[in-house]
Amino acid sequence: MADPNGGGAVSDKILSDIKPCCADLYAKPVVAWLLGDSLHPGGLALTQRLGRMLKLTPSDRALDIACGSGASAMLLAGQFGCRVTGVDLAPLLVSGARAAATREKLEWVLGFALGDAEALPFREASFDAVVSECAISTFLDKGAAAREMARVLKPGGRLGLTDMLLTRGEVPEAFRGWPFQAACIADVWPAGKYQEVFSSAGFSNWRIEKVPEALTELLNQIRARLLALEVAGGLQKLDLSGYDLAAVKQALSTVERWVNSGGLSYGIFFALREVRHG
Repeated sequence: MADPNGGGAVSDKILSDIKPCCADLYAKPVVAWLLGDSLHPGGLALTQRLGRMLKLTPSDRALDIACGSGASAMLLAGQFGCRVTGVDLAPLLVSGARAAATREKLEWVLGFALGDAEALPFREASFDAVVSECAISTFLDKGAAAREMARVLKPGGRLGLTDMLLTRGEVPEAFRGWPFQAACIADVWPAGKYQEVFSSAGFSNWRIEKVPEALTELLNQIRARLLALEVAGGLQKLDLSGYDLAAVKQALSTVERWVNSGGLSYGIFFALREVRHG
C-alpha cells in the first residue's frame, strides 16, 4: 500500500499492527485517567462547543468517529437531543461505551459499533453530521478517512472536527515513532493541509478556529496526574510495573516546549458536505 503522506510504501502488515496498537492504547485505564473521560484536549466543554457550531437538533442523526469511551456521544445526545452513533477500532472502548449508555438510560438515542474510520460500516448519506475529536491526526490514511466521512454524510451535511495543529516548522524527529502517532502528534498537519485534503473529498464552507488553551490545559492535567501516579506508586498503592513514568515525563516536557515555542496548537474545524448537481 502507498503511504498517503508521500513517505513511500507502507506494508499491510505494518498497518495491521499499528492501527490496533493506537486504538488499544486509549483503552488502558492509566492512559484514560491521565487524559480524562473525553480522551481529548478541551474535554466535554469543547465537545459542547462543537455541537453548537454544528447546530445539532433532535431531528439529526450524528456519527462520532473514533468515539473512545462514548463520553462525547453521550453529551451530544443528552445536550442536543440528536441520535448519535459512535464508532471505534478498540473493542474494549466500544463495549464500555455501550455499557455507559445503558447506565445513563440513553441507549434509545445512542448506538456504538466497531469499525475503521478509513472503511466505515455505514451506508452512503446515512448521517446529518459527523464529529471526530483528536483522531484525524492518528489516521494512517487521512484522505481515505475524509472520503469516508463525505460518503456517509448527506449532501449539505455538517462536519465538525477538533485536532492538533502544526503551527510552525516541521514535526520534530523525536516525535515520529508509533507511540506519538497514537498521541496525535507524529503526523500532525497545518490547518491548510487538513482543509486541502478534506476539500478534495467534497467539503467546503470552512471555518477554522485555534483553541491553544485546550492543549495547554490538558498538558497541565497530565503533569498533575503523573505526579499523583508517582506518589501512589511510591506508597505501593498502585502497581505501575510496565509503565515508564520517567520517559512519559520527559516526552511531556518536550511537547510542552514545542507548544510554548508556538509550533503546536489545537484547532476546531467546521465544513459542509458539498451538494453536487448533475
